[in-house]
Amino acid sequence: MSEPEIADVLRFAVSRHITRAHTAFRLKLLSVFMEKGVDLTPDMYFILRHLWGEQDGCRQQELADKTDKDKASLTKLVDNLEKRGLVRRSMDDEDRRGKRVWLTTHGHQLKETVYPLALSVVAMAEDGVNQDDILKVKETLEALCRNLKR
Repeated sequence: MSEPEIADVLRFAVSRHITRAHTAFRLKLLSVFMEKGVDLTPDMYFILRHLWGEQDGCRQQELADKTDKDKASLTKLVDNLEKRGLVRRSMDDEDRRGKRVWLTTHGHQLKETVYPLALSVVAMAEDGVNQDDILKVKETLEALCRNLKR
């Protein structure tokens, strides 16, 4: 394969489209947060979103696994959320080496402001896209992830 042909293969690789969509979503989410005066990065939002589910008080390592963050990145994110008064950490009673992450009252309350903003970004992204196509993309991306985790 010639160099231009290799470049074309890479240019049209699905990974490029995944990266572009991911970046566009994160940038729009950040823009909407900033516009509304919400002092959160998309990564902080993803951590909070997990805690807002039924995972409040989860182990820090579990939070890293569920949000696809390495331990150092997650520690920095939780530090920043703690500085903003949105979460607190405590020792894990079952494993003294580990910590658990809990939402504060302010962290719980922020959901009412942030969730609608995030949902508006999802609606923007999905505007004009057939729901069957969205489901197919999700299935395809899940298959790609499974293939890469082998």
